[in-house]
Amino acid sequence: YLVYDLLKKNQMEAVIVDYWKRIPKESFQNWYKSQSRYRTKEDRKKDALLEDATITMPEMAQLLGTTRSAVYTILDNPKYSHFFEFIVIAEKKRITKESFRKFLEGQDRYKLDPSNDYEELAQEQNIALANFRRKKLSQTGIRGSNGNIKYLTFDEASYLAKVSRSMINKWADKGKFTVIKVGSRVRIRRDEFEDWMEQRDLERSMQ
Repeated sequence: YLVYDLLKKNQMEAVIVDYWKRIPKESFQNWYKSQSRYRTKEDRKKDALLEDATITMPEMAQLLGTTRSAVYTILDNPKYSHFFEFIVIAEKKRITKESFRKFLEGQDRYKLDPSNDYEELAQEQNIALANFRRKKLSQTGIRGSNGNIKYLTFDEASYLAKVSRSMINKWADKGKFTVIKVGSRVRIRRDEFEDWMEQRDLERSMQ
């Protein structure tokens, strides 16, 4: 029905071949390039990858715990608009997760809404670590990319210690704290890491 409707609206030309109405390949390609609503199977796969790297305006509103109209106000505000990058998928404008992360880090007024937290994140007592995990979750959408009450990721340990990830690797290699493998992921025993950090800070203060 779509093809007949497009022909009726003269959006694609057709020719008669052996009494059959046919659409020249060039005509179809010109029409296809002129729109983004209808996609081929191959392009839908590409779009899926882009969707994973982006969020919609309603999703941004949910992450911030605000309304869609407030989101549009943010996007139109010169104070914040420079943070955002957009792409269009199926005629819908989307915000890249990377630019949303830069927005969160580049200003102090808007934060991720804690109501979006899963239970374990909501119980996290270290506010800075909780915010770090919220930002990570907003980028990946995968809870498993975060640590938990008992274990830290190497990125989280790096953030808490205010050192590079390579330094965390060196400390781990020296056996400063226990490192375990959980499936394909590597984690640090949080209690041991925090105890070691506390001892390190104490020794520094005595020097």
